[in-house]
Amino acid sequence: MPDNLIINARHHLRWHQRLLSNASTAVAWAGWLYLWRPIVNGANWLTSWGASYQQLLAKTLSTGSSGSLENSVVALLGTSGTLLLWSQLPSRKPKATAHQQETLESYANHFGMGEQQILAGRAASVCVVHHDSHGKIIGIEPKA
Repeated sequence: MPDNLIINARHHLRWHQRLLSNASTAVAWAGWLYLWRPIVNGANWLTSWGASYQQLLAKTLSTGSSGSLENSVVALLGTSGTLLLWSQLPSRKPKATAHQQETLESYANHFGMGEQQILAGRAASVCVVHHDSHGKIIGIEPKA
């Protein structure tokens, strides 16, 4: 089994559930594209206001370069510097803490139960956990 975070359980869905999933995905994409519409319209307005794309492309191809060497060096150094600064930002990864492994005896002492009762609850596929009026666990009843 691949070790990724994406759960692909489409094969467990019935055909109408898959249809609903596909339709809702299409609606979400349509909404996303609709939200980008003002930006696309603004970019279209800017390009129509000045020279056309074909004219800019023809001029760039005829001169053989899109800018001077100085501009290229500044762009390269600026991009490199930005990436270096970005790599120095502190990461938000949580620090690994050493977790102490709890023993069965410590669980039994904490909950005030016998070790056999806890082991029976762990071994059962279904169990009922009984609580007192304050929410404290007072017993575990294994079922089948």
